[in-house]
Amino acid sequence: MIGVLSMNRVGITLSGLIKKYNVNIVLEVPEKSFDTGYIYGLIGTNGSGKTTLLEIINGSVIADEGEVNLHDLKTEMVYHENGLFQDLKVYENIFVGRELKKSMLGVSWLDWKGMLRASESLLAKHNLDIPIKATIKDLPLSVQKLLEVIIALSKEPDLLIIDEPLTYFDISQITFLNRAIKQYVDQGNMAIYSSHRWGEIYQVVDRIVTMRDGHIVSDEVATPEVLRGFLEFSERDNHKYTKRTIPLWPGLLQVKELRTKHIGKIDFSLHKGEILGIVGLKNAYKSEIGKALFGAIHYEGHIILEGSEKRIRTTANAVEEGICYIGIGDEGVFVEDSVINNVISANVPRIRKLRRSAKQLISKYYLDMLNVSSDQMNGSINQLSAGYKQKVLLAKWFFSKSKIFIFNKPTANLDAASKVDIYNVFADLAESGAGIIIVSNDLEEVAGLCDRVLIVESGGIKKVIDRKDLTVYSMVEAMQNW
Repeated sequence: MIGVLSMNRVGITLSGLIKKYNVNIVLEVPEKSFDTGYIYGLIGTNGSGKTTLLEIINGSVIADEGEVNLHDLKTEMVYHENGLFQDLKVYENIFVGRELKKSMLGVSWLDWKGMLRASESLLAKHNLDIPIKATIKDLPLSVQKLLEVIIALSKEPDLLIIDEPLTYFDISQITFLNRAIKQYVDQGNMAIYSSHRWGEIYQVVDRIVTMRDGHIVSDEVATPEVLRGFLEFSERDNHKYTKRTIPLWPGLLQVKELRTKHIGKIDFSLHKGEILGIVGLKNAYKSEIGKALFGAIHYEGHIILEGSEKRIRTTANAVEEGICYIGIGDEGVFVEDSVINNVISANVPRIRKLRRSAKQLISKYYLDMLNVSSDQMNGSINQLSAGYKQKVLLAKWFFSKSKIFIFNKPTANLDAASKVDIYNVFADLAESGAGIIIVSNDLEEVAGLCDRVLIVESGGIKKVIDRKDLTVYSMVEAMQNW
């Protein structure tokens, strides 16, 4: 995997780095160097100091002590947060701050035609089918993040830093990103690639640099054994998931020979009080399973709820049967409406004749359960953070008396505190007897939350992993065929 070795030289030298926030030391690196021609995978649990280190190397954060010597390398960093201008077009984002111009007789103007042609050429070079005149906010978040990486590469840096890019990616997008980074580094450049999705990082990195409590604790050639050791440590050291005693309650859901356009005859079950994970990499179509159960896409096969077969043709059918679906971003949210109306939106027939004061009381009851304040409850939902929008969706389905909760990437783009709130809700739901299905790309989250996991590949169930065998590494191993 190692790039062009003959072109290797020292690219970054760190000496005596210390970064404090208030009196707390969050980063301490006495001495460390990184060489060109390598892809470094930077791994570590939340709070280990990865992002702080990357921002100091990039120059967007200044260390309190110590020096960073980039040896004249030009750097570009793709941050975890979205860095594109949402109301601008694709081609406008590509040339922000470096617009092409034409001039004549001392008069200059923007060369929009030239920027359109250059944008088309850039995307074609990387085989990216993105409409150059599309507005950024209309593109999927995964496509936006890929575009950010391509824009960074088009600036021809010597060092590319990427911080947590994989939250929304499927396997084809991960493969695309890895290939683009590999080609770039093979030209004698270097990359530092930070992610929680260590299995996908392993596909492309040359060295794994592990951080713990603000320190670099190892720098090793990337091997499955190194990855396994880190994953086993991170799982032992993880305290944010509620520990549950799993009750052996009767079956809630049986799925037999479920088929969609991309799914071929899969069987699985869900018990009351169980949290079932669905993960997969290679053209898995894992999200289609949840959407079929919710009546959002056409399916063939059998869905049996508490012993009785149901035909779920629409989302309204699913709601009537106590099945709810909570997607990513604003999926399922009426963004222009109030928080109260969003909470009651799944139960309009039940509350149509109620006065607004009664609707407020109902909404308040369910929102109080999720620590949503009265001030937030009385506002518009588009004023809320991603974490609070997720809580409003949960309140909506609590009110609908749902029995099965299907979550598609439930904590994508949430902050750490909001994630813990959602995890606690999952535990409470399971203890009340609800069945939960989590479709996720976050393997650490799945390992921490789930009682069983379905490994899905190419629309089929490749493997089922029970709680006693469930670790991040066991899932990576099943998906990667090591």
